[in-house]
Amino acid sequence: MNRSPVQGFSLIELLTALAIVAILATITVPSFSGMVARSRRSDAISALLRVQLAQERWRANNLTYAADLATLGWTSADSPDGYYRLRIGRADATGFRVTAQPVGVQRADSCGAFAVAAGGPDYSQGFADERCWRR
Repeated sequence: MNRSPVQGFSLIELLTALAIVAILATITVPSFSGMVARSRRSDAISALLRVQLAQERWRANNLTYAADLATLGWTSADSPDGYYRLRIGRADATGFRVTAQPVGVQRADSCGAFAVAAGGPDYSQGFADERCWRR
């Protein structure tokens, strides 16, 4: 009686393939998560720069910087994509500081909160450093 060879994978081959997939996943998933968090940072950066420009336009026509976002025409305190909440912390005749606090899934990002002042990005007081501002 002639038997035809059995087609398929052995248990060893299947376990080897699963081990390779698991190793590749442990390498790529953290890298992918970091790229996603980095792309979400651009939401904060673009929102802060838009507020900075609006503040400068406001200051050109008034004696002080605007004390709240509504004065600048912002209807919501959320960034455009909703990953950060904006707040004007200080505004007077000489300067201002706007912060972007991460919300939701972005809270786990290592950069934390971003801030911008009249002179540009604010790296003081634990705000995001230069590395985080690079896109």
